[in-house]
Amino acid sequence: MEPIAQLLQEHISRHPKLEVQDGVKFLYQSFLGPGHLIYDPSVLRRRLNEEWSSIEGDPDAPLYESLGNGLCRLHLSACKGKLLSSNTLLRLFCSTAETVSPQNEAFHRSLSLLSLLPQPKETIEAYIREYRAQGYPSVSHSEAYRSAYHPAYRVVWESFAGLVPILAAIDTRMSQGTPVRVAIDGPCASGKSTLGNTLASLYGCPLFHMDDFFLRPEQRTQQRLEEPGGNVDYERFQEQVLSPLCAGETVRYRPWHCHEGDFGPELVVPPTPLTIVEGSYALRPDLRDHYHLRIWVEVPWSLRAERLIQRGGPTCLERFEQLWVPLENRYFSACQVKTCCHIQYPET
Repeated sequence: MEPIAQLLQEHISRHPKLEVQDGVKFLYQSFLGPGHLIYDPSVLRRRLNEEWSSIEGDPDAPLYESLGNGLCRLHLSACKGKLLSSNTLLRLFCSTAETVSPQNEAFHRSLSLLSLLPQPKETIEAYIREYRAQGYPSVSHSEAYRSAYHPAYRVVWESFAGLVPILAAIDTRMSQGTPVRVAIDGPCASGKSTLGNTLASLYGCPLFHMDDFFLRPEQRTQQRLEEPGGNVDYERFQEQVLSPLCAGETVRYRPWHCHEGDFGPELVVPPTPLTIVEGSYALRPDLRDHYHLRIWVEVPWSLRAERLIQRGGPTCLERFEQLWVPLENRYFSACQVKTCCHIQYPET
């Protein structure tokens, strides 16, 4: 409970006019999330659109407030100021509501933290007794809180807050009404696939993996591996994926499965408003200009090494250190990949 107690104390300090029910709402959202609000998508959209149209966007406003347990309050004013669309915000909210696991017992125990509130002890205890008798229902903000702080937010996974610059950039480009292509590149085990999967899930769009175009054994000549960015079948990717995408045509290709040493079944992907490509070598100089948004993903080596060990043990880490990482680094340096990107994630 200690992290939640600290967050609640910080919330009290920023909102000294809050009442007991506002403290309950903070804890309720922290432990139970927003799932109780999922009942009718059309109502959710209408309510958000009404609230969205009534607020002024402020790109300098605080983007979010941590609730603990991986959740946060994502503030509408900041989202609107940063040009995130209300449709994308609704996707973030619904995705959170659908995936959160309510911690009912922990929430019940957390009510003891209400002793941190500035109200008299007797007032707090009386509220808790009545609240328990009612069966721990969801609560609204108090009139005093609304009047003083004008809350306008949605509860989402805190990890989504870090995606707002990327999502806003995508939304801005998609608002122009033409197909948008996004590429994600960066060092191994930095989270490119995770980011790509998240974006594809949020937008319901196709995701292409550069891993599906790694060199076949007969292509791995010394000359090819010495070429910066040559450790991928970029010719096949250009011909079978990128060229059709740029022409608005259906993509047809067979992914190469390294472990099996063979091609997989043909995949057929019709044209869509948004397409994501992820993986090392996605931003080779001869490919990068075909993308509208280029994203660089990188985390510290210590975290990458830990992930590689989790992926395949010490042998996997050793193989990457000796073979794949040097090839990547040569490509990144020679092709100036990081500097060609519009966004770096996570933000530093």
